[in-house]
Amino acid sequence: MTSDILYLLIPFAVTLMLGVPIAMCLGFGVLVFLYFSGSLPTSVMSQQMYSAAASFPLMAIPFFVLAGSLMNESGITHRLVEFCKILLQRVRGGLAQSMVVTGTIFAGLTGSATADTAATIKILGPSMEREGYHKEFTAALAASTGVLGPIIPPSTIMIVYGATVGTSVGGLFMGGIVPGIFLGLLLMVTVAIIAKKRGYPKSNIPFTFSALVSGFKDASLALVMPVIILVGIRGGVFTPTEGGAVAVAYSLVIGLFVYRTLTFKKIFETAVSSGITAAIIMLVVAASAPFGWIISVGRVPAMFAETLLSYTTNPIIVLLLINCLLLIVGMFLEGAAIVLLMAPILAPLAKMVGIHPVHFGIIMCVNICVGMITPPVGVNLFVAAPIANVGMTQISRAVLPFLAALMIGLGVISYWPDLTLWLPRLLR
Repeated sequence: MTSDILYLLIPFAVTLMLGVPIAMCLGFGVLVFLYFSGSLPTSVMSQQMYSAAASFPLMAIPFFVLAGSLMNESGITHRLVEFCKILLQRVRGGLAQSMVVTGTIFAGLTGSATADTAATIKILGPSMEREGYHKEFTAALAASTGVLGPIIPPSTIMIVYGATVGTSVGGLFMGGIVPGIFLGLLLMVTVAIIAKKRGYPKSNIPFTFSALVSGFKDASLALVMPVIILVGIRGGVFTPTEGGAVAVAYSLVIGLFVYRTLTFKKIFETAVSSGITAAIIMLVVAASAPFGWIISVGRVPAMFAETLLSYTTNPIIVLLLINCLLLIVGMFLEGAAIVLLMAPILAPLAKMVGIHPVHFGIIMCVNICVGMITPPVGVNLFVAAPIANVGMTQISRAVLPFLAALMIGLGVISYWPDLTLWLPRLLR
């Protein structure tokens, strides 16, 4: 069985290098394995795909994707941006700082790195260009801020991770809040250094308390939603899946009856686009299930753990090696696929050396998100570059300071578990 695993891995690797979509690569590898190995019935593929897609926790994914899209369409995101500009426009590089704060709040609404990247650069990009910010800086900052999307809950990556390895999704949601805010602060420090060095502008508009109150009033309904979802999930009022449905209902009520910016045409178009996005994620989940099951049956996770632990059982070194592996994998694969392929292998290993399951889940999530701005397959870079009308070479160079800041944050999160576990323990 162990040698037969090559029938699975080689077709997968070859099709991946040829640029075939990840779900197709996974499925092709499984088909080749089942055909040539003869050790398992072909019904394994359909059974595993169905059981993975029928998971109740994963039903939260389409709900949260739809809720985020409805928030964007209802105009809530524009109100958040205006509030952040009121708070920060008088500091050096104020618009750039507003982008980071806005992206941090967006992360608590959408859970999508690409959606947050696109939204922040579309809303703030033109203003920043008029103020004299370099286009590649704006694009790189939007891509880097988008990284926070799946770290601060709700998070589709956390939902997939929790369903894959049996870790509490509510615990992961709580565990991601402080690390996500910490990474946002690191990005703000980086922006401050670059803004001072380049002389980026600050606004001369005087601060007024009335403007602050007005901006907070406009943004308050958006700021309340993450609190409702997190308190409801952690308080046992509803499950993460039901929380996704609550988020959709809340977005509809705000858009239809409070702001009155949503039309039935917009709702239909948003539902279609969100359904396509959710379907892509679920297809990857379904295709990964038989792939991961075959790897497990072939004892690949156990052999990997035994081999690594034969060299060292030091959790510091083990975490360092795991981080390096995930960063490399994140340069080439999509987030959900990384979780589905690597979590069953790495989570048991982390548990063997005493790493808390929630802590390791956040470490894995942060690694995956950092990979979203790491060439050659930094998906956030591909989203931001065409919107800002900059080349991949320009944005790849401009993102390096932000990538360095996030790597520092990853190191702190990895080796300071209380940063992650403090809030889940407090709210237990």
